[in-house]
Amino acid sequence: MFTHQHSLRHLLRPVHYTDRDVFDKEIECLFRPAWQFVAAKSELPRDGDFLTLELFGVPLLIRNSNGQFLAYENICCHRHCLLTSADSGNQPTLRCQYHGWEYNDSGQTARIPEARCFRPWDRQNSQLNMFPVESCGDLLFVRLSHEGPTLREWLTPFFDETEQAFSTPTSKMTHVWDYDCECNWKVPVENTLESYHVTALHQNFFGDTLPAEESMNHDLQDGYTALTVTATSKMEFAQARLNRWLGGKPTLEYRHRHIHPNLVLVSTDTINYALMYVPTSPRTVKIRMRFFAVRGLKRGPIASAISWLAWKYAKAKTLEVHNEDRGVYAPQQRGLEASRHTGVIGSREGRIYAFQRYLLKHLGLPVPDDPADAGLHSDEATAADSVRDNPAENGGESSSAP
Repeated sequence: MFTHQHSLRHLLRPVHYTDRDVFDKEIECLFRPAWQFVAAKSELPRDGDFLTLELFGVPLLIRNSNGQFLAYENICCHRHCLLTSADSGNQPTLRCQYHGWEYNDSGQTARIPEARCFRPWDRQNSQLNMFPVESCGDLLFVRLSHEGPTLREWLTPFFDETEQAFSTPTSKMTHVWDYDCECNWKVPVENTLESYHVTALHQNFFGDTLPAEESMNHDLQDGYTALTVTATSKMEFAQARLNRWLGGKPTLEYRHRHIHPNLVLVSTDTINYALMYVPTSPRTVKIRMRFFAVRGLKRGPIASAISWLAWKYAKAKTLEVHNEDRGVYAPQQRGLEASRHTGVIGSREGRIYAFQRYLLKHLGLPVPDDPADAGLHSDEATAADSVRDNPAENGGESSSAP
């Protein structure tokens, strides 16, 4: 059932999706303290394997060193060159591409060509910056802040569920999909939090009938929102039978978890995937997606063939839905940039309302009362709107920010 049985205030204003000051505050207050999904461990299977990426302006290098996964700032402490420009690869030692400086696992210099030229040696200031790394199942996470919750604490209450859904041998990472979108990061996040659009946008998959409220359960919390849908269709029951035949333990559920601010974990009886929405500017976002095929425990040529066919079908349908979603991100961003509407949220979209409350609260901004308690046009709500629309007059940082 939906948590709310009435319409809800659209708490964010268009400025929250376009303004540079809002974006900068989100990075500092929401993203740097949070764990960020960066890769699957199976992408780095061998000693010396590495991959690079950028998070919020910080170039990172993630490396497998004898089975230990380490995260470095991808900048040499000699003359600031990127250690490597490659997206991925393998190096027996961590070595800078420019002058050949080498580093050990702790980020300290291990070998410097013609080292006598650098006497006296300032070891304290010649060490790579490193970041905390933790894993849950096959998923690797990095936190840019050196202080904060453990990964288990951050993923609570879904750590064990996630570990089971994204671990070998019952599942296997089978597809990597990273792509850029011309929209604020909150646009695709809010899209994935509601099912209201599916009959308009995903006719081929969902047809004309919205998922029944009776089969859906919303859990709305400050640190996360969760959707659990109980299987009701023949296709879902067929997926469960396939999972059981492969030696798995079917849940007969579609589980969609949004860990605030930007991680989404989805698990079913045939396919699981992890999504990370990485803001790159106020109007652009990179979406990092890793697909896992459910394999079960049964082995042999027949089991492998059936598992592969089920994975190919599930992947094709999932990509179809996500590509249809991608088609509306830029139009929604364009509408936000010109809109003078306040917007409204329906009860089926209650997870968006909870997400927007989280954003305002953790950005230190006023949160209007729920309309069921305060009324849509209460004096208090009007005052809160004034603060969000005119921050400079109320102790804010920018005349265009909340």
